[in-house]
Amino acid sequence: MTIWVVAAVAAVMFASWRGGTRTALAGIGWYELFFLFLSSAFLGDCFETVFVFLRTGVLMSRSSLLYGPLSLVWGLGAVLMTLVLVPLARRGTPVLFAGGVVLGGGFEYLASWALEKVTGRLFWDYSRMPFNLDGRTNLLFALFWGAAGVFWVRLAAPWLLGWLRRVPRRTGQALALTVALLLTVDMGLSAAALLRMEERSRGLTASNTVEQALDVWYTDAKLEHRYRNMQLPGQVLVF
Repeated sequence: MTIWVVAAVAAVMFASWRGGTRTALAGIGWYELFFLFLSSAFLGDCFETVFVFLRTGVLMSRSSLLYGPLSLVWGLGAVLMTLVLVPLARRGTPVLFAGGVVLGGGFEYLASWALEKVTGRLFWDYSRMPFNLDGRTNLLFALFWGAAGVFWVRLAAPWLLGWLRRVPRRTGQALALTVALLLTVDMGLSAAALLRMEERSRGLTASNTVEQALDVWYTDAKLEHRYRNMQLPGQVLVF
């Protein structure tokens, strides 16, 4: 199934490339893409937190990182939509929507697959929902990604870019570099803590000072509280 998902996403990206990616994305700088990523990561985390609270009554962190309310999946999804769907927008809203369905659903599937391979944990599971693909994505959420793609390309991204372009270029680049450095440290620490957690689950003891520090600072209990939706494969996720 993974191969077919990759093929579907690749087909959408190829269609975007044929649609004139460079022309459509002209004027969007790297730091503007970074702030689109950052704002979407924050808004996505807030949306999921509220959504889960309304469904379960539990105030649960949906962040991908140890520090800060940021969902990397939402942030990366927004950047991917910007790069791939903006060129498709010229072909009309139905094509834009269909591209968002395939791109968003495929991205969610592949992100789940990659996270499981790297950390040995599931961060979401839709196996109880109808029309799901290996529990990693489902038709309902894919349709949501399609609608989100239309909203993002037609309204949200242009509005955010309009605000970002009020900031002087040098100031924006300096801020982006500073935040990117902090984010890189946060991502590295989060990845190290999760990988060390996976090693502990296999009974591996700390072999160096860094691993000993991770065992002290980021215990299983602390990580399970931070990532309350994280489970081992085969367990049932309460979403």
